[in-house]
Amino acid sequence: MTPRRRPTRSLSRHDKRLTSDEFASLKQVANKRVTIPDAHRESLIAAGYVREVLPRLGSISALVLTGAGLRRLESGEQAK
Repeated sequence: MTPRRRPTRSLSRHDKRLTSDEFASLKQVANKRVTIPDAHRESLIAAGYVREVLPRLGSISALVLTGAGLRRLESGEQAK
């Protein structure tokens, strides 16, 4: 019997190019400063680097880094 392989998740969405401003916003989320531009928030969520932990209330949202976001910060790469 052949062992079952776990399907691997594609990391392609985590290879998104970030502008220097988006990378700075990613750092701000890591430092619990979540006052970042809406466009950066949307971009970082779409790339899989941050996620909302509470539903958005007006212009306020609670963001946290994902594992991919932590790895991106640790690598120190702003544009990939």
